[in-house]
Amino acid sequence: MVYFNFILRLFFRRALFRRLLFTIGFIICVYLLIFYNTTSSNQYYEPSVSNIIDNNAIHNYNSTDSCHFKPSTDEFILKYKPVTLIGLKPEATRFEPTIERIRNLLELIRSKEDTYQPLLQNFDVFNMINPDISLKAYTDESNIDEIKTLYNRYIKLMPDNKTIHVDHAMIDYLKQISSYLSDGLRNNRANRLPVECLRKPVFVLACDEGFFNILQGAIHSLDEYWSGYRIVFYDMGLSSGQVKLLREKCKQCTIIKFPFSSIKIFASHIDILKTYAFKPFVIQDALRRYGTIIYGDASARFNSNSFNPVLIDNYIRGFAARELPDHYLSCFTRTGTFDWFNQSYSQFDEIYMSEANFLVVTDTFLTRLMMKAWLTCALESKCLIAYESQSKCRGSSTTYHRYDQSAMVIILTHFFFPGTKSTWGDRHLNDPAPYDMFTSIQMNLGDIKRGYQDPNYLSEKKIA
Repeated sequence: MVYFNFILRLFFRRALFRRLLFTIGFIICVYLLIFYNTTSSNQYYEPSVSNIIDNNAIHNYNSTDSCHFKPSTDEFILKYKPVTLIGLKPEATRFEPTIERIRNLLELIRSKEDTYQPLLQNFDVFNMINPDISLKAYTDESNIDEIKTLYNRYIKLMPDNKTIHVDHAMIDYLKQISSYLSDGLRNNRANRLPVECLRKPVFVLACDEGFFNILQGAIHSLDEYWSGYRIVFYDMGLSSGQVKLLREKCKQCTIIKFPFSSIKIFASHIDILKTYAFKPFVIQDALRRYGTIIYGDASARFNSNSFNPVLIDNYIRGFAARELPDHYLSCFTRTGTFDWFNQSYSQFDEIYMSEANFLVVTDTFLTRLMMKAWLTCALESKCLIAYESQSKCRGSSTTYHRYDQSAMVIILTHFFFPGTKSTWGDRHLNDPAPYDMFTSIQMNLGDIKRGYQDPNYLSEKKIA
């Protein structure tokens, strides 16, 4: 009887132990399920930009130590001894930076600021009324002290809150920057900006459901050359199935729903995607989160991971694009866009168009100015679209217009001098402009393959 009672107690103890293990296992499973759902849902954000929070925005390039390097480019640039002397002779057919042009641009942007600042402040765009307070660090690595120092040194809003004084020393500063960058074209730099480490770039993509199969090709190329790097994708109108596939098969992707509704209050054309009015907002929103970004359209195909020279030079210039030789800005830009900027189209006859589908952008003093101008233009249909006008290409009219690209290049010419003129055989060409990433590295880092689809890449992709 005693033995039977012992066996009975042992049986109940073991049964109790099994039930306890089952209960613990069940609780763990429920917790993991809740955690997974929370993580997945955090990958897709609500439309309001002000509610999008990403606590993992900072990534460091150095694989072993954190990159806390904040480059001080001011002293380096002012002391640099250039080989390529930029801006010695003004040219009639190629606009270059002048005090008057910069002042007119900034006063134009200031005249629109009271209308658009309620929106732009949600994207951390500074206010010219109070730059010391509104110029904020985008990331822990933003050299906000230098940004404020340069702004206060060169730019001052006068008491009437309309007139802007631009110090003449700013032109010398811009000449030094353009000369340094142009010296990189033929490896003529006497010395180089000392860089301890690089911020790890974040790749930025955007599209709607109609371009999703093309987008998969961009992700494919990033997986091949930049495996493990963060991709930030701006959803311009994907289907629920496409979002689900992206969540499941692109683990390095952060998905942000583009805030059409909040911008549409200020710009009714924002959801007409063929105008690309959304692009400056995508770039600005990503820039304020991550500090250094590489933007590509859905048709971008990366074929190299050799971006270091571009990223280093971007500490100085802030903005790198790719020019299209023999594609002149005046031939691909409606005259109304030039008019909005108070510029004459004829003085852009020998300025090359640049692509806006493949950009490297870094938070700098110049970037703050250029992005504010680009965003303001994107909000105004008279600037970005210029419905009532045509392009005038060396005396003849055309129907070509490049919207975001046209505005971007006009703005860049306010801060960068044009490349020197060269002769290649019997052809007269411009050297790449200082903002052309070709001045940093003379190789092709990627291609634009319009219409090229990779429809099965994500569905067939195996997740390790």
